[in-house]
Amino acid sequence: MSFSMNYLDLKETVQNSEELKGGKQCENIDFSTLKIESSLLKLLPEHICRKYNILPLKIIGEQLYIASSNYLKEDALYKISFITGKNIKIVLCNKEDILGAIKRFYTNYEGKYNVKGIKEEKTISYEENKEKNLEGPIIKLTDSIIEEAVWRKASDIHIEPFKDFALIRFRIDGILIEFKKISKKIYTSICTRIKIISYMNIAEKNIPQDGKIQNNYRENNDFRVSTLPTVYGEKLVIRILYKNEKIADLKSLGFLKGDRKNIEKMLKKPNGLILITGPTGSGKSTTLYSMLQYINNKEKNIITIEEPVEYTIAGINQVNVDYKRDLTFLKGLKSILRQDPDIIMVGEIRDEETAKVAVRASITGHLVLSTLHTNGALESIIRLLDMEIEPYILSDALRGIISQRLVRKICPYCKEAYIPSTEEKNFVNLKEEFLLYKGKGCNKCNNTGYIGRSVLYEYINIDKEKKNLIKNIVKNNNEEIFLENSLKENVNKALIQGRTSFSEIQRII
Repeated sequence: MSFSMNYLDLKETVQNSEELKGGKQCENIDFSTLKIESSLLKLLPEHICRKYNILPLKIIGEQLYIASSNYLKEDALYKISFITGKNIKIVLCNKEDILGAIKRFYTNYEGKYNVKGIKEEKTISYEENKEKNLEGPIIKLTDSIIEEAVWRKASDIHIEPFKDFALIRFRIDGILIEFKKISKKIYTSICTRIKIISYMNIAEKNIPQDGKIQNNYRENNDFRVSTLPTVYGEKLVIRILYKNEKIADLKSLGFLKGDRKNIEKMLKKPNGLILITGPTGSGKSTTLYSMLQYINNKEKNIITIEEPVEYTIAGINQVNVDYKRDLTFLKGLKSILRQDPDIIMVGEIRDEETAKVAVRASITGHLVLSTLHTNGALESIIRLLDMEIEPYILSDALRGIISQRLVRKICPYCKEAYIPSTEEKNFVNLKEEFLLYKGKGCNKCNNTGYIGRSVLYEYINIDKEKKNLIKNIVKNNNEEIFLENSLKENVNKALIQGRTSFSEIQRII
């Protein structure tokens, strides 16, 4: 999915207020028979229309005509102009007519986006003495970019400089989506604004920096900012952590019922090591948080060491890794062991010493949850053996391993079946005939063909038989002996059941 890609310049984007007020009453518009092209509805998001009580009518050249019940303030006009990449012309219309038309044309809104959850725009607080040289529109523009990303539930905002322009992209459901091209002049001002509110050194542009937007913005969401000097300027990435987002229940992640029951049994063990593995962006943290929520109760002392703490859970003691103060995973884990824990969550096992301490903790009366960057469940066992964990100790420690991937789910509103190609048939490798599914794109899914994500996985439940096999795993290397449910089996089920598409499987495997 791509968005409007107009180049923006401050002088071109917002006209003066008097010209913008040059609208006329819409005596000739019959809202009962009004038709609006779908491209216009995509150009101007529904939450903006509802917020300002406006409706896109038509585009003539670089002019976007919008229906409005009153003259809009300059900051609102600026925001609308930035989002659409067009100069704005207002046509005054009846308020009720506009509200009715919004409801009729944006049928997607009330089901997918809860109108009551949308709040009035808040401007990020800033240090007055540092921003005297920044234009007001840049502050509003930066806030608009962040607000739009939050509304779209983006996980990251990318601001990337190139030779003649800069590009703004959002990562949504694991995919980077182009949002806007902007001029280098605006890019420079936006970078300065973001670095100021992230408490970075705005004069230093040749070394990477990390920061955090520490002021409350949009329901206390957390924003982690990093910069990277490139040949054309600083690339900025803003990671959005949704503090008020409800932690997913284990039942909602996509585990098959029987497999989920086995995972729940693992979590009820008083000790041992449970690992979640997979590449970056495979949902390991989400699964860990769901597990913590499942086992959290007043009788347990649960402590985590994370980088960073993405979600806070009531009743759980959570610690942030802080390398500047020499608080590493290893030092944090050693300190946690002196805090009388029942359950420990280590955000990631990265090195041999951390692995040894985690394994030792798991065989001395603690349940330990952690993650590894490996591509398969069996590979995780081999990785731990390579970290010089003795096979007999590892076999005693391990309770289970889940290796997972995240895939986008096909939109249920535009899902359609089709006869698979030869390549697809060979991939699934079933003797009987079958159909596959894809989303053709609709208003409900913003024409992507997908809504939401689900987990695909394989897992190993370490029983007595597998404990005996671990010491010989390097010799045997037999996945079939270990895996309860292979990733390939789950992929085939997801394809045939229509949960995801073949193109999505190709992307993640």
